[in-house]
Amino acid sequence: MYEKWIHFQDKVRFIRYRAMYAAASAASVFLKNSPQFCHLWIVAERGTDARDNGYHFFRYVRQTAPDRNVWYIISKNSPDRKKVEELGNVINYRSFRHFLALILSEVKISTHIVGYSPDLYLFLKYEKKGKIRGKRVLLQHGIIKEPMPFYYRKNTSPALFVCSAVREYEFVKNTFGHPEGVVRLLGLCRYDSLPLTHEKKKRGRTVLLMPTWRFGLDEMSVSQVKKSLWFRKIQEILEDREILSLLGKQDDELLFYPHNRMQRFVPYFKASSERVKILSRDMADVQELLIQADILITDFSSVFFDFAYMGKPLIYYQFDREEYRRKHLKEGYFSFEKDGFGPVCGTREELFLRLKEALSDGFSNEPYKSRAEKFFQFRDRLNCRRNYQAVLSLMGEEEHGTEN
Repeated sequence: MYEKWIHFQDKVRFIRYRAMYAAASAASVFLKNSPQFCHLWIVAERGTDARDNGYHFFRYVRQTAPDRNVWYIISKNSPDRKKVEELGNVINYRSFRHFLALILSEVKISTHIVGYSPDLYLFLKYEKKGKIRGKRVLLQHGIIKEPMPFYYRKNTSPALFVCSAVREYEFVKNTFGHPEGVVRLLGLCRYDSLPLTHEKKKRGRTVLLMPTWRFGLDEMSVSQVKKSLWFRKIQEILEDREILSLLGKQDDELLFYPHNRMQRFVPYFKASSERVKILSRDMADVQELLIQADILITDFSSVFFDFAYMGKPLIYYQFDREEYRRKHLKEGYFSFEKDGFGPVCGTREELFLRLKEALSDGFSNEPYKSRAEKFFQFRDRLNCRRNYQAVLSLMGEEEHGTEN
């Protein structure tokens, strides 16, 4: 019943967006030479947030090239709206002006495939049919480590596809089927704001539990999800007496923040101690959490790259590895056992032991530290600049008047 209701809502939404797109197409004929739409760039993440590479790219351009006609697309009620408004040039997500900007912009920049559009599913179809004009730039949401067919050339056709590590770049370039010159090694924009050193504390530390989503599970009903292995294993950690006792010894805390696609299930997790906090996207920013945390527990999420970039200890808790590889994503060039930046655990018992070690030893143990240091191509805080220069190059322009 839940799935049928969702599908009905999708159909209604598509009808409305098609009508708005048709109206905007007609209006664009008369507005295409207007100064507000001339040489227009639009930037977005998912239309509802500004806490990823899209925001960092936009901020860089607004601060270093304030005359550039670049606008950020974000919803009116987004918790990130205020910080974007401080930079100026904001377009309301799914507004009529958004549709106009989509049609008339010469550059469309986003962290996700067609993330600059009013609707992913509808406008991905439009992109495949060649209806989306202008240069499309994929800043990326994170570092790719596995085959991701939805990023293959047959499914999307960006003019620029940003990578951040040599192994990632070679994997994407040789596997995803994009033409020569599309895939570029430039670095993630948000990494410019990550600290490269951190204080090793002995008390009052923050352990961040941040698992990724599971294919299909994000579209199920609450009752179905609560029965899933994913939900039960996470809830088990939140109530684990040994882990809570371990945290209590040095006044440490555990923060749980699920993937964006699993956020609607946050109210159904329960904390059995004040040392455990369950966070929603309205309460916390992912990058700020990663900077704040002292230890990360994740499963397959690419956020571990951000954490390792800062040189901090992490643990992989992969309680459903075989099922994940079968239903979600196959393994790519990155082996967690051979290439990972922390120990891999398959059981709750292993997780407890590794967490106990991490709280005492930190990230001093090899080979994890050396692996992390060798993996990343850039640590110069110039990722935003490289990305901006690459977009300018697409348009046959050069950068002028920016800071070094």
